[in-house]
Amino acid sequence: MKRKFKVIKGGGNKKFIPNYKFIKAEATNTRLMGVIALRIYWETELGEKFVQFFHLDCEEYGIDGYESLLNASAEDVEIITMKMMGGLGGKLVEINEREAIYLIKSIYEINLKNNEMLPGNTVEYEHLLNCDIKLNKEEEENLWNKICEKIKDEVQLVNYYIMRCMGTDTPAQKFLSMDFDFEKFQPTTRPSTLIKNVVDFSHEEDGIKFYIAESVIDMAKGYQLIISEIGIVKTEKGLKVAFAQVRNRMRISPVEAAFKLRKPEYILIYSLKNFIDIIEIFDKDKRGAMQNIYEAGFLYTEFNPHNEHVKDSVYYLNGDIFAVYFVTTGNQLAVGTFVKENVSKIKRYFKSKKFSDLLEFEVEFKLDSPLLYEFVHSGLNNFFEFINRK
Repeated sequence: MKRKFKVIKGGGNKKFIPNYKFIKAEATNTRLMGVIALRIYWETELGEKFVQFFHLDCEEYGIDGYESLLNASAEDVEIITMKMMGGLGGKLVEINEREAIYLIKSIYEINLKNNEMLPGNTVEYEHLLNCDIKLNKEEEENLWNKICEKIKDEVQLVNYYIMRCMGTDTPAQKFLSMDFDFEKFQPTTRPSTLIKNVVDFSHEEDGIKFYIAESVIDMAKGYQLIISEIGIVKTEKGLKVAFAQVRNRMRISPVEAAFKLRKPEYILIYSLKNFIDIIEIFDKDKRGAMQNIYEAGFLYTEFNPHNEHVKDSVYYLNGDIFAVYFVTTGNQLAVGTFVKENVSKIKRYFKSKKFSDLLEFEVEFKLDSPLLYEFVHSGLNNFFEFINRK
């Protein structure tokens, strides 16, 4: 698709700058999850509609996804939107032009710091990276309040705080904290992944509620169990962290980590007439799902449209997953979920008319610990054969 821009020629080494008219910008309110999806609507001098989509990683990779559309239909815009934000679990909130550019520039600093390549056609957005946009303290706080989910209880705050600290996400850590020396609380020195967090109330003292957090951390080169004490206080701006200290830490083996991550998994098995038919339906129905291709089939990971799992006193990284669907080349469909209530929803979906002549229910399993991903990586295309080999 050919894009036509009016450019302003600068002298020397100055860049060409497209002459866009700003229409609106929308970002997901998922900053506390460490990732944001952003879309910006522009109008070109020719009256064309130009939409830019950014995927922003706030920990390690910075701007790590970019796409654009010119004079696209609403359906095409929605397809790219779902691709960018389908797994983030938040909602879109409107931000102004200065806020959008400031957000892009601030996340771009991570690219520069970590020497991460910029994605897509950088010519389309490099002028935004070079804009001289700054926000004062009040404006920056207003932006943060827009792009962050509202904190409703102490457990939710502890989970988000631990998550951001494990990601060495200092700006988010600062936003969630009161004016204490929060930077001294550094459970890790490089971005790590919080895969489980157990939060228990400890005591209350001088208006501060103290909680103990037991965190299982994926350090890339191994696992750690970190015990922290977090103090929460209610302020005019809502709940904030007023105290944070690591009480203990220890390395744990992969076996110990796996044991701590044990939880029931429900698996449904369907036989298919032709797996291609199911893939075609999924490609339409599950546009927001993350898709991966494996030796023995196609995996669709469908996420919840919210991040309610962060409010759980026992938080799991994969708590945002609604279900995973593995369509095998052996004409079998294996569906897994960690939530019992989701089983009836999944069954109801596959009883709809579109599937009436395409699949047949075989069996349902309840397992004490997750197994479906092991099947996905086994290279086998039949779940029963996989079970028999174990």
